[in-house]
Amino acid sequence: MALWIASTEQWLGSQEGPQDRARSCRRLGVNSLPLGRAALFLPLLLGTESGCIGNRIIHSVPPTPLELAEFLAAGPSVEEIDTDKLVAVNIGKPYKLVSGDLITLTLPAKVFSDYEPETGDSRDMKSRVGKDGKVRLPQLGPFPISGLTLSEVEEAIASAYHSPEYLKERPNVVCAVDEYRTVSVAVMGAVNTPGIYGLRSDRLSVLGALMAAGGIHPDRGASQIRILRPAEDDIEPEAVPVRSTDIPLQDLLLGGGETIVVEPRTDRQFSVVGLVKKVGIFPYPEPRQYNLMQAIATAGGVDATAAPRFATIYRKKTNGEVIAATFRIDGLALQHGSNIPIKDGDVIAIEHTEGSWFRSFLSDVFGFRLSGSGTTSL
Repeated sequence: MALWIASTEQWLGSQEGPQDRARSCRRLGVNSLPLGRAALFLPLLLGTESGCIGNRIIHSVPPTPLELAEFLAAGPSVEEIDTDKLVAVNIGKPYKLVSGDLITLTLPAKVFSDYEPETGDSRDMKSRVGKDGKVRLPQLGPFPISGLTLSEVEEAIASAYHSPEYLKERPNVVCAVDEYRTVSVAVMGAVNTPGIYGLRSDRLSVLGALMAAGGIHPDRGASQIRILRPAEDDIEPEAVPVRSTDIPLQDLLLGGGETIVVEPRTDRQFSVVGLVKKVGIFPYPEPRQYNLMQAIATAGGVDATAAPRFATIYRKKTNGEVIAATFRIDGLALQHGSNIPIKDGDVIAIEHTEGSWFRSFLSDVFGFRLSGSGTTSL
């Protein structure tokens, strides 16, 4: 316990004068045991074998509303992304033609210049959508179809031919894609099948690339997804946060040539020290969410003899500063402790108050346990 306190004080940067340290202790909800009370039991205390009693005793001061809000906002940061570039998932929507697509059109045979009645009522023709988004049709010439779905192309061509100049009756037109234009995207990291994939236009997004690579590896998970754009070595990669370890909840458009790096998740953890049955560092895997009481239960619960009633959570802010808040964990305040979420990297310290110190003292010296129930603030 003494070793952890020493390391914690160094972690908190407590190389400061008495007055500065007093202000820091007030911020963390920690004060010293009043000298009068400590002196009363000092002779007996020196004869005890407990290495923890008397090393550190706190007066638990609950956080103010502003301090609580600051504490709850602290913790690991989530990278923001450019919301202007976020798009709805296109996968599953009707395909829209783009330049470079190779299509087959089934047109009325009468519109072809070499039409002969014995050749039948319809004829197929292949055409590639040009850079200008158009195909060349018999009699109509260049005809814009880029950005249209197949049914919209069929409707537009049939309407164009249905006129006294071409056909008196509305023709039946069929459009099918023979070859999609694709662009290459590399997918690396925590996916099932890393590699380079050709994505067609309706799947040219982060989710489309992940689907082509078989999805995020279930055993590795993902902490975030980075998009490295081509010819942008001096520009910071874009990042898509992963709110589930299986799939991102947001999509981002690609243009081709990008490298998608799926970074595997790092193991989350929290620590519990002090008056608990099992002091240590505990894994905190996604997507599990613990509150304060559940985290203490993971450590085997509190020491039954000391029956501590307060827990202090130490948490790092994004700027590296450590912030702390103290909460009740017993009696009527049990629900309050249950509402405090634990975040990755939190250190939960359950330290002696005057009441828990006195109960441990009686147990060590006289060999009996004093009940910790009640509503006293010690």
